[in-house]
Amino acid sequence: MPGWFGWYMCMWADMRMRVAIAMVSAAGVVLLGTVPTRVVSAAPRRSVEAPAATYSFLVLTREPGPAGTVLVESAVRRAGGTVVGAYGRIGVVVAHGGPGFAAAVRGRPGVARVGATRTVPIAEHGGPAARAGGATEDPAEAAQWNLAMVHAYEAQAITEGSPDVAVAVVDSGVDDRHPDLAPNFDPELSVDCSTGRPIREGAAWRAPRSDHGTHVAGTIAAARNGTGVVGVAPRVRIAAVRVGDADTMFHAEASVCGFVWLAEHAVRGLRIANHSYYNDPWWLMCPDDEDQAVAYEGIRRAAAYAAERGVLSIAAAGNDGYDLAHKTVDPYSPNDAAGRPVPPRPVTDACRMAPAELPGVVTVAAVGADGRRAGYSNTGLGVVDLAGPGGNGSAGGEGVLSTARDGGWARKEGTSMAAPAVSGVAALVVSEHPEWGPDTIAARLAATAVRLPCAGSCTASGEVDSFHGHGLVDALRAVRPGP
Repeated sequence: MPGWFGWYMCMWADMRMRVAIAMVSAAGVVLLGTVPTRVVSAAPRRSVEAPAATYSFLVLTREPGPAGTVLVESAVRRAGGTVVGAYGRIGVVVAHGGPGFAAAVRGRPGVARVGATRTVPIAEHGGPAARAGGATEDPAEAAQWNLAMVHAYEAQAITEGSPDVAVAVVDSGVDDRHPDLAPNFDPELSVDCSTGRPIREGAAWRAPRSDHGTHVAGTIAAARNGTGVVGVAPRVRIAAVRVGDADTMFHAEASVCGFVWLAEHAVRGLRIANHSYYNDPWWLMCPDDEDQAVAYEGIRRAAAYAAERGVLSIAAAGNDGYDLAHKTVDPYSPNDAAGRPVPPRPVTDACRMAPAELPGVVTVAAVGADGRRAGYSNTGLGVVDLAGPGGNGSAGGEGVLSTARDGGWARKEGTSMAAPAVSGVAALVVSEHPEWGPDTIAARLAATAVRLPCAGSCTASGEVDSFHGHGLVDALRAVRPGP
């Protein structure tokens, strides 16, 4: 169950309809379906010796900076590995090597820790086949109940966002050719980080299969251009930071690359980043496992660097109906080997989901069109910071209408759809207050959120509850002058 697919971060449809692009009112039907899986057959045995398998690793340096990085790069090569990417500012090196690489490089000069980022060789995981998107339909701004719920239209009377502000869609990739996204898309801020190093050639930020990131981008900043849907912040720029590979797996090295890219481009207006995924192959990363601990620490360092440079990261809480404040079992990990049984493993609250449980990240749960917690949404007192409209089709509601593949539109649901509503509001806030840093922006979102009823198994402490955090994000209250 890789990335946001295995997490059911977004509920996909089994069927897809294509229609002519027309501006009409749309009633919109949610087509729900199960997530298909791919069965990978074992490779036939060869009579000749096969080349050694190659694995991916994060190597943490003892000292951040050029000198420490040079030492580790040398250690990697002496251990028979290859340096894929080096991020000296945070003391992280991405390396490839054989099965014995970790043992060979561990303890060498400059090396603090080393861990594998996956449990199978590169490109041999059992990722999913291509997915169908949601049902494509004639777009209509009036059908966007999610924008109405957070009072985005009223907020847009104050500001539609500034072109000086860019929002990074850190995801599976974005189709910059979509008519609703092209006007606001910034190719100079876009990149493919899925391999652990930044690649910009050939519009590599486009997703080869999935339109998940494209859907997320539309909720944030689809242009008001008379051709389709509109985003919460329709005048800010969109940057695609692709961290999902061709099989929609989101590995630690990709996130490290992505967060560093955010940090190094904040000065060019990249101030908000939306993360609607979790890092494979570990749904929860536990400190008592060296591979998981190194992966989490590498991502944490990169995320802290981005925050220090002025980037606010906003992440989806996940769609497992799981209380992240009371962890007992991880039923999904590792998720990168097809056909391998994955028995539930006991975990504790010391284990963390990334990026949702990284320090400084705003974590978003989902509500349906009725304002109630979506049954799939993860919860957690002290973990969930805000709620956003994600849809709840299983309860008779509607999904979120946004941009999709092939220039179309689709309804999807999940915390993946709730987080970009918050990211769009954050973009409006920073457009009005460009001098504010990430903590101040996050505090504004929390202070202006609308409290929702805390019922059923919901628990509360002061002004925060386990279902909604500080409450439902509200664009108008966030951008309106005053407290």
